[in-house]
Amino acid sequence: MTEQPLLDIRHLSIDFPNRHGVVHAVADVSWSVNPGETLAILGESGSGKSVSASAVMDLVDAPPALITSGEILYRGRDLLKTPRDERRKINGKNISMIFQDPLAALNPVYPVGWQIAETLRVHGIDKVTAHARVIDLLGRVGIADPERRAKQYPH
Repeated sequence: MTEQPLLDIRHLSIDFPNRHGVVHAVADVSWSVNPGETLAILGESGSGKSVSASAVMDLVDAPPALITSGEILYRGRDLLKTPRDERRKINGKNISMIFQDPLAALNPVYPVGWQIAETLRVHGIDKVTAHARVIDLLGRVGIADPERRAKQYPH
C-alpha cells in the first residue's frame, strides 16, 4: 500500500492579469511531500517558487492573482475548495512557510512586536499572552531589551 502524500500540488497554474496582458507566473506545476520528507524548491528569480508556495498558504491576493487550474491537496483535502476560516486553522499549525526575504515581511507601519503577536492572535491567542510570548521570543533569539524593542518599528 502506497502512503498518501501529506501535501500534493497537482497541475497548479496562477496568472496575474495586468494592463499589458497576463503574466503566467505558475504554469502546470506539480509536486508532493510525503510524511517525514523535506522539500526544497529551487529556481531562477521570477520562476514562481514563492507564488506557488504562497498559494498553498492562501497568501496569494486574488485579485490580482487568479488560480486558473490545479489542486492543492493537504492530507487528501483540496485546500482551494476549503473555506478561508478552516484554512486559517491549518496554516501555522500544520502548514507553514519560511519566506525568502523575512526582512521584507515586516511592515514599516506597525511595531515589530505587534507584527509578531499578530500571527499568534490569528490563531486564537489572547492579546496579553501573545505580548508575553513576543517578549520571550525576542529574548530567546538574543534581542537586547526585548520589551523596548517590541515597541519599535522595523526601520
